[in-house]
Amino acid sequence: MTREKEVELLMKDGDTRSEAEKHLKDGAVIIEDLAENLGSYLDEWDVDEEDRGAYRNMIEKKIPAAGWGVVEDGGKTFYIMYVL
Repeated sequence: MTREKEVELLMKDGDTRSEAEKHLKDGAVIIEDLAENLGSYLDEWDVDEEDRGAYRNMIEKKIPAAGWGVVEDGGKTFYIMYVL
């Protein structure tokens, strides 16, 4: 994904261009395959079982977990993991 597309997706999540660029510089990550690979990501990130519900809710209901954004674009869902 190009840097410009990443900026565009962050802007769709409510950021200004400068905020989007700052978030990317700070390490924000846009994940395209979170729904398909949720278990693997949660294991990799060592998320406790009691905290996994927020991620499942984010996938099922498109309600962002704390520190996350959810953006629909071109028929795809993108999950933004912000660095706070």
